[in-house]
Amino acid sequence: MPLRRSHPKSHHGCLGCKKRRIKCDELRPICSPCRKRNIYCSFYGDGTPQILSQPPSTRAVPSIDSSTQLPMLDFELLNHWHVAIWKTLVSEESNREVLRTFVPQEALRHPFLMHILLALSALHLTRYGPIERRQVYIEAAMTHNNTALSLYSPLLSQVTPDNCHALFAFACLVIMFACAAHGPNAQPKAQSVSDVIEVLKLIRGAAFMVEQARPWIASGGMRGLLTVEKMQEKTSIEHHATALHRLLHEVYEEQQRQQQQHDFDSNHQRPTAPAVVHATESLLSVLQMCADKENASVLLRWAAVVQSEFLDALMQDEPMALVLLGYYGAAIGRIIDTWWMDGWGQYLVNLASDRLTTGDCSLYLWAQNAVNRIEGIEHYFDSDKATGVLRVDV
Repeated sequence: MPLRRSHPKSHHGCLGCKKRRIKCDELRPICSPCRKRNIYCSFYGDGTPQILSQPPSTRAVPSIDSSTQLPMLDFELLNHWHVAIWKTLVSEESNREVLRTFVPQEALRHPFLMHILLALSALHLTRYGPIERRQVYIEAAMTHNNTALSLYSPLLSQVTPDNCHALFAFACLVIMFACAAHGPNAQPKAQSVSDVIEVLKLIRGAAFMVEQARPWIASGGMRGLLTVEKMQEKTSIEHHATALHRLLHEVYEEQQRQQQQHDFDSNHQRPTAPAVVHATESLLSVLQMCADKENASVLLRWAAVVQSEFLDALMQDEPMALVLLGYYGAAIGRIIDTWWMDGWGQYLVNLASDRLTTGDCSLYLWAQNAVNRIEGIEHYFDSDKATGVLRVDV
């Protein structure tokens, strides 16, 4: 006697379950087997209503309470993400597709990710949406961001293969939110590095989380954001990164020579802090990689690798640390072209220059001159472009 099937055969399962020849429970927008395996489900975004396994009940359907209000603003923000936002955040086409499909899919499972997604969408609308609704969008952005952070923070000590992709996506989006919310558009006349340091700490925190879960992330839908691919037709990135690398290399060598010769005031003859030396060499390395890959996203790696002692040096207005901040700003301004970093380049250059005016010793004067040289960076770019030579002398 043949064995009886333990469940009715399904003809409407998702493509993934059919391919694996397993039972699909047909849940929308993501069936349970696909959700469990953390893979893409063909039901997501297909707009197909869920098929009922039983005929509809003949009982009367209860009326909807007219006082119940749907979260129309959140629907607007989610729609704005799908219509516009995902296209504006990164330059790589493959990563844009991740933001369009995989990230929203993860957000349906993890509320903290959905909240930061909606927060970033609202923040974008404060700039490009209807002016009369600007205050509504600002309040929505801050509310969703605060909620997202409160849900996200406890999970940092509980990173698992199931939640690591959502945590990584959150870390990327919250950095974008912080840059847009605390940049020059929000605080155009700020003369403190505290807001800058908060953003740098967010990037460092994201890097720390990634290191804990890198093998898991590398095997999932967010893996594209871990790699740096060579971009096509991005030669302007190579030009500017090469010019800034050369100029910073000259400044670094000059600073080392002057320190060795004790050209600075007696109060400033102490060796440069190791963290500042590390930050200088790291920025040179990042600029070199940016030129080689012609990929602007590489620049964010510098903020991820600088040491906490370097952030302390920035808070103390250490001259060489401020010089690095200015050169990092110059790189951002000339290489990164995205709305959430809009204005940050010149903002960091101006901030470094303004903080250096607080000192009057020769070290501060030298540092001011080093930052002022950034304005002449086009000389390096134009001279190499005219000769057809683009190289980095190291």
